[in-house]
Amino acid sequence: METELKLQVPPAQLDRMRQHPMLAEFAADGAHEHQLIDTYYDTAAHDLWKQGLTLRVREAGGTWVQTVKTAAATSPGLHERGEWECALPDATPQPDLLARQIKPSALAQLLAAAEAKQLVPIFRNVTRRTTWSLRWPDGDEVECALDAGRIESGGNNTEIAELELEIKRGSSTHLFELALALHADIPLRMSNDSKAARGFAMLEAVPTQAVKATRVKLGRHATLEDTFQRIGLNCVQQMESNVPGVLQQDVESLHQMRVGLRRLRALVDMFGELAPAPADIGEGLDWLAGALGATRDWDVLADSTLEQVKGIDPGALRLAARARAGKLHSQLLQTLHSARFTHVLLSVNGWLHARQWRLDGILPKRSPLAERASKACLPLLRKAEKRLSKRIADFDGKEPQHRHRIRIAAKKARYGAEFFRDLLPAKQVKQYVAQLSELQDHLGMLNDFAVADQLLPELQKGNGELARHAAYARGYLVAASEADTRELAASLKAVAKLRLPR
Repeated sequence: METELKLQVPPAQLDRMRQHPMLAEFAADGAHEHQLIDTYYDTAAHDLWKQGLTLRVREAGGTWVQTVKTAAATSPGLHERGEWECALPDATPQPDLLARQIKPSALAQLLAAAEAKQLVPIFRNVTRRTTWSLRWPDGDEVECALDAGRIESGGNNTEIAELELEIKRGSSTHLFELALALHADIPLRMSNDSKAARGFAMLEAVPTQAVKATRVKLGRHATLEDTFQRIGLNCVQQMESNVPGVLQQDVESLHQMRVGLRRLRALVDMFGELAPAPADIGEGLDWLAGALGATRDWDVLADSTLEQVKGIDPGALRLAARARAGKLHSQLLQTLHSARFTHVLLSVNGWLHARQWRLDGILPKRSPLAERASKACLPLLRKAEKRLSKRIADFDGKEPQHRHRIRIAAKKARYGAEFFRDLLPAKQVKQYVAQLSELQDHLGMLNDFAVADQLLPELQKGNGELARHAAYARGYLVAASEADTRELAASLKAVAKLRLPR
């Protein structure tokens, strides 16, 4: 099993990276240069790739090595993949030599079936690789590989300029510290795509799909710390998985990336006393939330809120709002390509993977984090419920900002129940989450109306029909929000008494 971090390097900075003093400082025996030619094989129908396997033959210095890898990354930031390899006498692949090594047997059978259908070369990489074997005084080892070259696929070429950091011994602590230190000098970007994925993408036009949150699977005997780390990485994975879609300006991908970020921020808030996040992580997550939220607000106005307005044809307003949203989507590309965005992702990943909330790397025995999560999560959930009840009790039914604070509290209580649902009575949790979700949707609609009241003035400038429609829409939404007061009061009263079973 290999565990590595992939980072894109600006092509113009490759020479600077090769000469970086930090790599020289920790390199056990200096840098080594290699010229590699990797040829990827599959059936004509790409059967291996579709089932999550890649088969590669690498030529280097007159020798050939055959490698099979599982294609799926199972952890955000870090890529954890099964890998098997063997030497070959020439460039002809011989999958049967690896089949007997591969576990589980289903993968070996898949490889044998592909060979029976006849394997053909699909694409190749031509790479100049510079490697360093990095060692720290505590014994941890990281292999650093800088690749420069091209992928030749389907008659097209794409440039390779990336850094791979692979854990050889020890934890991920030094790996992320190294990545952040290099990023401070040379702007890097995290990469979730392997060379194989990019090669196949050049052959197959695969539409980007938004990635929703996946259920966090928790063991009943796991500690609270284990579950915190697992839930946190689950949230980060949802964020990272939606970055490609956001870069393509897909509205739903932005929504789901924002959901992943909201879930992560709720988790960090819930564990604020037990595992406080460093200030720069909190500030970075807040910064990212602001950037994503501003764009999402115009998306919601254009695609949802204006549909609630009756009495006019809101088509022109929707077009104008969509144009504003489009501009913000374009600006958001700069945010995701920025050095700060990479810093935020590296910092959060490093904090979670290396459990950096531990003082001197040690968790106190009496810390609730060391207890079983099935018991230790209960005070956290109770605290979220009490906060929600208090905000409902303090609400006077008028101020939109107070109503929004109730919505945030309801969302955090719901996320908490969803995070720990494997450790709680299933039927009751389902009912609890459903009732909170209903309130959250209700408050969300009212919040959308309030946001629209802030955005629509930008479309009111001038004396044309668009301005008149924008003024009408503002008045309609304010009136609709006020008319909802009695129904909202009943919903809040029911939720204020809501409690998870203990």
